[in-house]
Amino acid sequence: MRILWMDWFPDQRQVPIKNGQLDLRDWKAEDGGILLLDGEWEVYPSQWLQGGSRQHATGELEPRLISVPGGWNEALPGEGEKPTPYGFASYRLRILVDPEEATNYSIRVPSVRTSSELYVNGRLLAKSGQVADVKEEYTAKNLPYSTSFAADDNGVIELVIQAANYVDSRNSGIVRSVTFGSEEALARAMKLSVSMQTLGAVIFLMHSVYALILFLLGNREKRLLYFSLLALCITISNVFSNDEKLFHQLFYIGSDWDFRLSNMAFIIGCYALLECTNHRELPYWSRMYPVYTAINLGTAGITMFLAPHQVIMLFPVYFLLAAVAVVITIMAIFKRVIQDIKHHLLLLCSMLVLVHHLLWSLFWRESGLSMIHYPVDLVISMGCLASIWFKGYFNMHANTRELAATLQRVNDHKDQFLANTSHEFKNPLHSMLNMSQSVLKRERPSLQNRSIKELETILAVGRQLTLILNDLIDVMSLREGNPRLQKKTISIQPIVTGVIDMLQLNAEVKSVAILNQIPEDFPYVMADESRVIQIVFNLLHNAVKYTNEGNITIQAFADSGRAYIVIADTGIGMDEDMLKRLFLPYEQASASETMIEGGFGLGLSISKQLIELHQGTLEVSSAPGEGSTFTFSLELAGMNAEEEQSGSNPFEPVGLRWTPIQETAVAGLEEVERMPPAAKQPVVIENSRDRPRLLIVDDDPVNLQVLEAILPPDEYDVTMATSGKEVLAVLDAQEWDLVISDIMMPQMSGYELTRRIRERFTLTELPVLLLTARSQPKDIQSGFLAGANDYVTKPVEAIEIRSRIEALTTIKQTVREQLRLEAAWLQAQIQPHFLFNALSAVTALSDVNLDKMRTLLDEFSHFLRYKFRFQNTDGLVPIEEELSLIRSYVYIESVRFEDRLQVVWELDDCEELKVPFLSIQPLVENAIRHGIMKRTRGGKIHIRIAVRTTHAEITVQDDGVGMSEAKLQQILDRKAENRSGVGLINTDQRLKRHFGAGLRIQSVLGKGTEVTFHVRLGTK
Repeated sequence: MRILWMDWFPDQRQVPIKNGQLDLRDWKAEDGGILLLDGEWEVYPSQWLQGGSRQHATGELEPRLISVPGGWNEALPGEGEKPTPYGFASYRLRILVDPEEATNYSIRVPSVRTSSELYVNGRLLAKSGQVADVKEEYTAKNLPYSTSFAADDNGVIELVIQAANYVDSRNSGIVRSVTFGSEEALARAMKLSVSMQTLGAVIFLMHSVYALILFLLGNREKRLLYFSLLALCITISNVFSNDEKLFHQLFYIGSDWDFRLSNMAFIIGCYALLECTNHRELPYWSRMYPVYTAINLGTAGITMFLAPHQVIMLFPVYFLLAAVAVVITIMAIFKRVIQDIKHHLLLLCSMLVLVHHLLWSLFWRESGLSMIHYPVDLVISMGCLASIWFKGYFNMHANTRELAATLQRVNDHKDQFLANTSHEFKNPLHSMLNMSQSVLKRERPSLQNRSIKELETILAVGRQLTLILNDLIDVMSLREGNPRLQKKTISIQPIVTGVIDMLQLNAEVKSVAILNQIPEDFPYVMADESRVIQIVFNLLHNAVKYTNEGNITIQAFADSGRAYIVIADTGIGMDEDMLKRLFLPYEQASASETMIEGGFGLGLSISKQLIELHQGTLEVSSAPGEGSTFTFSLELAGMNAEEEQSGSNPFEPVGLRWTPIQETAVAGLEEVERMPPAAKQPVVIENSRDRPRLLIVDDDPVNLQVLEAILPPDEYDVTMATSGKEVLAVLDAQEWDLVISDIMMPQMSGYELTRRIRERFTLTELPVLLLTARSQPKDIQSGFLAGANDYVTKPVEAIEIRSRIEALTTIKQTVREQLRLEAAWLQAQIQPHFLFNALSAVTALSDVNLDKMRTLLDEFSHFLRYKFRFQNTDGLVPIEEELSLIRSYVYIESVRFEDRLQVVWELDDCEELKVPFLSIQPLVENAIRHGIMKRTRGGKIHIRIAVRTTHAEITVQDDGVGMSEAKLQQILDRKAENRSGVGLINTDQRLKRHFGAGLRIQSVLGKGTEVTFHVRLGTK
């Protein structure tokens, strides 16, 4: 497999380098090949070829030819002309490429002992550590690095690598092959190598963690502990000193600790490898083992206090200890294999593969080859060892499983029926729903209204069946054992609001009004939010199902430290017989009596069990024809009976108070005292446009604190709000990159907030990310139908929400960048005919009116100066700057067209007004070019600025040719083929981004066009 691995990368090949020069003029870099720059490089001992004022140490020396990779010891004489690894030198290589190829090249320098700088054609592009003439100014750091560049005009690439070493007593200089290729090819190879090494490190770390967990939770088998230690040591050695040195790329700890930790891990790993076997059964070895243990652990301890050159001196000891461990391990394994090869074959394979990996690693390191990281050997070895532990674990519990299977066999038939019913029905049901929805979406324009309604009915019935199947799964979960509840402080009112929003469509179809009469300041309860949602959903869904018309009311009251939620309907009611069996599984009113079919009768049974898990009660009162009333109780959070009876309410909204809390896990805050609702003003956490600007809304301050912990202020510009109304109030205060909203909120749910946002912003102009405690398909579908871009299930995971935030803010930033580039394009764009006509007008005036010619030249230069000013293209400018540009443009056009162009200015006092740069001038230019000048007689243009109380109205009106209805509908469509429409489109989008509203265009064919937009006063 290792040979095949090398064959899978045939493009990584060696090329002969002679006399410090490599001719690649016939080589095609775009083919994706990677070259190993092995061969004769020029080396300048004790000299710097680059670096400005730095002086060489021993005078000018002639260059020598040295083989790369390889040490410079023979080429760098020390005292008495003896070879030495210490000092500094410059490597030089000239590469000749085809000057006709416009290719970006890359070079990868994997290892230069122990510091280096890379110059390409005289420019410093990358370095590792700090090279210097003397040890006092030198910093050791040997990490791989790469850089990209292009050849000069003659196709010459001069590579100069300056190296210095004063700590490593081994061969110094370039000790591993330098790779060269196109930027894309080298980046692809490096990415693959990093990925493979990361994959290997993650696998070994996982083995270490689960082995440690099995040791702690199991029967404390010591070999599991040593196996965990072995996997951890391999992980450390892998990420510290192999190939890409991943750990140092993230957290560089210095060369001293690098030597100490990696070699200590190597020694301890050898000891752990030995302890994973029955080595004590070997004759004579048991006597030597205590001595070996003392030497091994003593060497590992001493290593932590040694300098790098001292660690290198101990390398023979390390190799001796490793060789002893490997030999003894192989002998112990072979002894076990000879006794019973069938049951120890995996152990034999694991050890052979591990030894094979160690030998090849030593060979590759000593030969200096640069290869894509090869993790297969260690993965196979660890996989075999893991299989051994799992096999032993399974054998240990085989009898227990058989006994459990015997005891449960009688109950299996019933449970199996439920499992088959739920799982076997789900797949075809989802297929039917997806296909029906696809047909409805695809064929809606050609279908009759009756067909559309029937398809929508099919989808509604299918979703109801999905809920029933989910109830079946919950029945099995509750029967097999009480599920763990994730209790926390929650508010009932927003949960009820969100559930009503989900069921609103079903209620409206039956003319049923659902009234949420729970006050906003109702005390909080201690419960599992997702389970409470399920309880309320089942009770409300049952009420809607059995209520044909009338009202369903939800009320709540507190008594003796408990909250009581009452759901009353005006439905068909129930008789005494039905009340007795109401909460039994699969029980429901007779379809022949109620004329209502559907469901398995599981919702109430599940709700009762879930409420009892919360130490609550569920009671019902009903009479036929008079409706039903369900009352369930939950524990109040942070309130005692005395406080309640005295009328004091600690949850009264008195303002947002942030209180430090201890968090053990971001996604798992449990039993944290609920803080009071926030004040009406959102809480802004710093403000910087360099970071994504997030607007987060949640009625639970604890959830806001969790998100604050996940989204640090140095990476995100976060504004917190506690209601949807607050969000709508601050939407226009500034530009937002993303809105993150909880679904269950009082007064306005996350669904309603999303719909309100979508009335003003598109999916790309302002993305919305919903937070939901339930990941049911109906919840997710409701969010997407409301206009959300994505959703995250609570409790949120830090990696997940940060990844989704990055994806959504990237969308917003991409749209914003597109607008900025279009604005810059508009700014830089000057039509050639405008230049020619303006210059022609100057020429004509030079013969008849020199003063007017000078004025025209002044206005023309003023116009060009503003057009070519590339500052603040994305922000707001004083209105006077925009008007000054317009006056220059209008004057130039007036000179050209004389009496054909009339300009009327109607300006209120607007000195403090600010507008987007180039927001009015394109409208004026459009009116003149495409409106007035399309007529032979010309026309008149009105430019008006009317200042109101809160805003200014800016209007550009002409009496030109106007536009048809079809053209008017097309004018702001980005798919329009007319490229000049980019100006109006861009202006419209920028106005929406700054002020929430764009251009308003009115036009009548043959009579003219009027374009208006509003600007808020006081906008910065």
